[in-house]
Amino acid sequence: MGCRLLPPLAAFLSLALAIALAPPALSAHAQEAPAYVALGDSLAFGVGASNPSTTGYVALVHNALSNSERFSPTGLELLNLGVAGARSADLLVPGGQLDSALDEIRGRQEDASPIANEVEVISVDVGGNDLLGLVAPGSPCLESASVEPCRAAFGEVLSSIDRNLTEIVTRLREAAPEAIIVVVDLYNPYSGTGDLREPIAEVGVGQVNGVIGAATADPDLRITTASIFQLFTGRGTQWVAPDGIHPNDKGHKVIAEAVIAAIANREPRIPDELLSVSPGATAPAIDLGSENSGDGVSTVLLVTAVAVAFVAGAAVSGAYFVARGRA
Repeated sequence: MGCRLLPPLAAFLSLALAIALAPPALSAHAQEAPAYVALGDSLAFGVGASNPSTTGYVALVHNALSNSERFSPTGLELLNLGVAGARSADLLVPGGQLDSALDEIRGRQEDASPIANEVEVISVDVGGNDLLGLVAPGSPCLESASVEPCRAAFGEVLSSIDRNLTEIVTRLREAAPEAIIVVVDLYNPYSGTGDLREPIAEVGVGQVNGVIGAATADPDLRITTASIFQLFTGRGTQWVAPDGIHPNDKGHKVIAEAVIAAIANREPRIPDELLSVSPGATAPAIDLGSENSGDGVSTVLLVTAVAVAFVAGAAVSGAYFVARGRA
């Protein structure tokens, strides 16, 4: 059984559907309407949704905002820059997602249109794919998760997420002082499934969410976090797509509600139809309280928890990356 245990950190937010291109990122600053700009990975792209352009969480947030009292009179342009497989550093490459977002923000600020057409809402989801490097070919963690090089690699992954996300949100805030900026944290896709990977992924996701919380904690940045970790607790069989990793349509609706609630400064309200389960299935009550991961990040705790999974799944994870062009 051990050889079938694919490390959860390798599976989480991977390129399960092997999508290589992002949705069209059409510049909107020549328009008169304000804009919502989304940056991120496969979640922002809409992987797992039946139709990413309409049932992905970014599309759902855009639709809800467009019909809100604030934006229904003016309309709301959408610029979805999300790319499946993106890591936090990928958003920072020249000409990448962050540069495209900044160009959009500044272009709208500098054009001849009134202030009403500026970027007013920005969402960011990133971090899960950074963990893929821990089980990529050549990683020391494929030999043993208990060796110092692996512990150092994991510490660097957490540091890079912190460093990159901090730069992303800082530059966005500097460019758009009045925009609402929402950062989405990660969920455990195995929660409630009984899968052997569930407790291991719980620890790993918790560590990354701690880093996300630290990177967005500066009050001067005024970043709002849409925490989906608690919402997805126990719901892996309901809100996760058949690939076992990405959210299905229901999951995307939950993420959209979390983002909308963060924008509206309220608790998420999950409709009863999303909470219903199949006959005979059980679902624990959802805790809508905010996650408190703390400021510290324990590398040793996570490495200890995933050691068996890394070693047992080394061969499988190597094939997994080769299949997705990461060899």
